[in-house]
Amino acid sequence: NKMNFLVDNRAVVYGANGSGDIVMNVFNFLTRRSNSVMSLQDLETESRQSEKHNICFEKLVVGMLHDDLVHAHKILNPGSEVGMIDLLREHAKNVYPLTKESSIAALKDTLFEPDDNGDKEVPSKTVDLRKSDIEEYPPECTITFLRRKFATRVISNFDDVMSATERIFHEDKWNIRTVSFDGPSMEAQFLTVQSSMVFVSVSGTGSHLGMFLPDGGTSIEILYNNIAAVKNKYICEVSPNMNCLAVKSGCEDVEYWNCKKTPNTEVDIESLKKSLESVKIDITDKCSAAIESSRSKQNLHISVSMDEVLAVSE
Repeated sequence: NKMNFLVDNRAVVYGANGSGDIVMNVFNFLTRRSNSVMSLQDLETESRQSEKHNICFEKLVVGMLHDDLVHAHKILNPGSEVGMIDLLREHAKNVYPLTKESSIAALKDTLFEPDDNGDKEVPSKTVDLRKSDIEEYPPECTITFLRRKFATRVISNFDDVMSATERIFHEDKWNIRTVSFDGPSMEAQFLTVQSSMVFVSVSGTGSHLGMFLPDGGTSIEILYNNIAAVKNKYICEVSPNMNCLAVKSGCEDVEYWNCKKTPNTEVDIESLKKSLESVKIDITDKCSAAIESSRSKQNLHISVSMDEVLAVSE
């Protein structure tokens, strides 16, 4: 059988962040074809069951996955260079194109809001999805907050975070939304990020998806430990079209893992406001231009439709 990728997924680095399952999910996401990715362990099992002692390949290219881009406390690999993830970004955009339909479908899976009790979250089927229409609310005007539902680093003062954000982005043109990636497919996560210009998240695996923001997008990382290195530091160093900012939290523990294991993360609101105010200055013109472009397309569509009606009438 022809195979695109053979992955040795036994490595476990920093717990779940480097688990074999995540590695396999990434390869499956990027290929989007069944039977195109296989683990080395499955290949070994099949060979034993078939009583094969040798496995031959028409062509085998061996490579290694480096995690230095997502762990800024490490030394950046000497082979890393500016633009190195551009091909990956373009490939993902071609495989999963952002359209009105794909954006709405993705946000049905990722969009969450507080329930009546205020301390839980409910699926997006109860959420107004009108602002998921990228033709009316383009990515250039969208600020997305990634909110954890389970485990650690849940934002404890999220209401204060939203209040501060809404005061800064108070004009009607801005689209502020909250999503969760606990459960949705990688495709839904990717399209959710692609339809945003600003992506705000607590340090962790979810924050790395900021690398898929549109050109000119900004990743705002909420540090769960103010002493630890900014996780997205190297991703931004090799991505010239992406901006990275960091926001402080209330944890000052010198022990890195103590903050990571803390159930809640309290965002430093003043630090957040400074970052958001800086971002607004940077993206306001982009948002206005995107809205104007969208309106022009809609007017052109209406004009063409009227011409067709008149032609039929004549």
